Amino acid sequence: MAELKLFNMDEAAALLGIKRSTLYDMTMRRVVPVIKIGKLNRFKLSDLEAFINRNRQEAN
Repeated sequence: MAELKLFNMDEAAALLGIKRSTLYDMTMRRVVPVIKIGKLNRFKLSDLEAFINRNRQEAN
């Protein structure tokens, strides 16, 4: 089985290029999928990449 890397809030926010507080708000509004481990928020790379692809806009 392949190793699954879960990103914490700081790592995911850095990957997306946004503030931690913005990412937290987006998870609370269920815009970005999150995995809850107890009280901790964790993110799968594939979920973050899917979010990026869903919100991509091509330049004219």
